[in-house]
Amino acid sequence: MPFDDLDVNLGKAVWPYLQAPAKRTLARAIQAAGQKMTINSAYRTIAQQLIIYNHYLNGRRCGIQLAAEPPNSNHQSGLAVDTPFYNFWRQYLPRYSWRWLGARDLVHFEYVGFGRRRINSLAVQAFQRIWNRYNPNDRIKEDGKWGPQTRRRLENSPVGGFDIPFGEFRTLRLSKPYMQGEDVRQVQNALFNSGFEIEIDGIYGKGTVAVVKQFQNKNSLIADGIVGPNTRRSLEL
Repeated sequence: MPFDDLDVNLGKAVWPYLQAPAKRTLARAIQAAGQKMTINSAYRTIAQQLIIYNHYLNGRRCGIQLAAEPPNSNHQSGLAVDTPFYNFWRQYLPRYSWRWLGARDLVHFEYVGFGRRRINSLAVQAFQRIWNRYNPNDRIKEDGKWGPQTRRRLENSPVGGFDIPFGEFRTLRLSKPYMQGEDVRQVQNALFNSGFEIEIDGIYGKGTVAVVKQFQNKNSLIADGIVGPNTRRSLEL
């Protein structure tokens, strides 16, 4: 679940998602400290974790001192945060079931309390499924297990993601990085044709989300800025 509603300063590359009990206890720690928390890393996608791990293997590039091989990082389960001000936060976070790794990884804290779930394999399986969808002649097992076959396919995947064919849609929502593609452009065109002022750039950023909410309000839909089946039908897409 998102935690950017807490008293936090987030780095540009941060995906602000944690499991629910981790978010609740982090909120208590921040409240007890009475200070805004700077976070440089939280949830990581399987692709992000592989990039970090490869940097670590190849001479600890980019200052990376420790990294787990996918899918073994607690960052991938939404159970970890990194902060540059670890000396301050190690006074508070451990009181709320957040363990500091110390000299092994100074910036890293992980939630070890009640209610946490290990969901790492879900990301592996999700990648395996999307790989098979776009590579029907080079299929791999969809078993959620990380191994040489899955790793090789992930390393050979396009940086910008797999293309969405014309006429096919994802559920569009605000994310980091922003979602991009022809399906976004089609939504923007439909909004423009419905009389809304919008930039048609194929990027699902904050401006597009604001216009989507206007459209949803006007059409008695839930104004959440998410383009799913109901919003698409109202846009006649």
